[in-house]
This record gives sequence, C-alpha cells and structure tokens, in this order.
Amino acid sequence: MDPKTNRTDRYIQYGATLLVIALILLIALLVVQYRSLERSALANAREFRLSDFLKRHGPLAVSDIGNIRPWMTFDYVNRLFNLPPEYLKTRLSLSDSRYPRLSLSSCARKNNLDGNAFITSVQNAVRDYLTKGGT
Repeated sequence: MDPKTNRTDRYIQYGATLLVIALILLIALLVVQYRSLERSALANAREFRLSDFLKRHGPLAVSDIGNIRPWMTFDYVNRLFNLPPEYLKTRLSLSDSRYPRLSLSSCARKNNLDGNAFITSVQNAVRDYLTKGGT
C-alpha cells in the first residue's frame, strides 16, 4: 500500500475521532446546561404561569405576598404591589446602583445573604407598607 494513502487514512481517522470526541463533549455540555436551566426558577413552568398571571393582575394585596419569588426584580415587586420606586431600597438599606433592575436573588447573593431570609425580609417590608396604608 502507498505510504501517502496510509498517512491520509490515519489523518482521516484522527479527524473523525476528534469530531466524535468534540460532539460527545458538546452533548455533555448541553445536558449539563439543560439540567441547570431545569433546576432554576426560570425553567419552571409553574413560575412562568405565575409570572403571566401577575402581569395581568392589578396591584396585589397583603394576601399575595407569598407570590414574591427570587427571580423577580425590585422594579417588578414595586409594580406588583404598587410601592413607591425607592421604598424597598430605603427600607432594606440597599446601595446597589442596579436597583431597581436587580433581581432579589442577585441582591441576596451580592450581599452574602441567605436567599430565603432575604425574600422573607422583602415580604415583611411589603407587608408593612401595605398594612400601614403606604406610610
């Protein structure tokens, strides 16, 4: 057999092997990313339905405070509960320049706070505002 043909066949085999390895790695990366997205609140169908409901609903009441979710931004919470734009920033002593376009979970992470405890503090602040008549 011709040495050039042998060498070409080896290059083709190496190339095919590299393509298969690259494809396997890409599929593995896709699966990892899909599972990550699946676990996040963004991919949860229930959360999507809740978001759609909240967008169509008028200002929410004290009984709706449990609907506050980590993916929501402060601006979104302010609109849902008809809060003044700076109320939560002042009440929670926030200084992030991205407020109010900052998600609750991002704010908790940035300030090294427990996410659930932070959501509870946001809920309490909203509850206080609504029960005290907006004072």
